[in-house]
Amino acid sequence: MDEQIALWISGFSYPAVFFLLLLCGVGAPLSEELVILTGGILVSRSGASFPLMALAAYLGILAGDSALYRIGYALGPRVFSHPRLSKMLPPQRLELLQQMYMRRGALAVFFSRFLPGLRAPAYLLAGATQLPYRQFVLADGAAAWIPALGVTWLGFRFGPTALAHIQGGLRWVLLAALGVGVGWLVKRWLKQRRLVRAAARVVEPRPPEV
Repeated sequence: MDEQIALWISGFSYPAVFFLLLLCGVGAPLSEELVILTGGILVSRSGASFPLMALAAYLGILAGDSALYRIGYALGPRVFSHPRLSKMLPPQRLELLQQMYMRRGALAVFFSRFLPGLRAPAYLLAGATQLPYRQFVLADGAAAWIPALGVTWLGFRFGPTALAHIQGGLRWVLLAALGVGVGWLVKRWLKQRRLVRAAARVVEPRPPEV
């Protein structure tokens, strides 16, 4: 299968990366990381455009995730009783995802991409519970840039050996770096929010004295 993926991508370049990632999104037995990595390797060996390859990977990821969302949206509550899809949503996983959505909202879509085994059920659930698509695609679009750019660059820079690094733990290093960045952004947002509230209290008109 790995050789076949390499043949498809070497033959059809950007469209192959896009359509293979679309198939990954809807459950085809393909490795998303392998597809993106192979696209990066093609860039290093054939002179293809790195920005276009990363864009093809990004759009393919987004299309596959959106397809999952649309399936969940179309089925609605029936997704929980569907003979195949219900296997992705066992009670324990469903409870975890529901808690994530209650606490984090669309951020649950963002973080689910990086949690093994949760991406597909999380996106199905987002559609089934009719999370607004605009919120879904904004959160998913922000998350999709990380593998699209990062893994394409790894394939371009390190070639086939990058796959072993990804499988051996580099994913967790990238996730840790992502967590630090997100934490910094949240901290900054909370600080700005406190400043806005403090400024509002300062300018708040006092009631007239009797």
